[in-house]
Amino acid sequence: MNKKNCDKCGGACCKYVAIEIDIPENLDDFENIRWYVAHKNVSVYVEEDGTWNVEFITPCSYLKDGKCSIHEDFVEGKIRRPDICKEFSVDQCPFHNEYDELYRFEKMEDVDEYIDKIFKKGLHTIQDVSYE
Repeated sequence: MNKKNCDKCGGACCKYVAIEIDIPENLDDFENIRWYVAHKNVSVYVEEDGTWNVEFITPCSYLKDGKCSIHEDFVEGKIRRPDICKEFSVDQCPFHNEYDELYRFEKMEDVDEYIDKIFKKGLHTIQDVSYE
């Protein structure tokens, strides 16, 4: 069995920032989501457990050649790696794990489709309801 490590992933966890947001409850909330995804490199996704997140695709400034240039296990430096990085384990890594999202919104049309096919039909719940 191969041990999971960061050797070949290229820093997958260091190429985005995701922030949890409130589950949209009304059309005004979806207007905010439409606004988020109207921006380049910004998307919204719903995790398997129903958690909604806004995601910014933007690499960490300290990611060099796919590795953390301030990781204390590899370099000695004056810049301290953020605690959130230390808490993220290789077992949570998107490179090493299959990860299913319930929904992903990358453009306003994705949000509009969800509103029409899920929200307006009263199917807007945490459970997985596919509209394809």
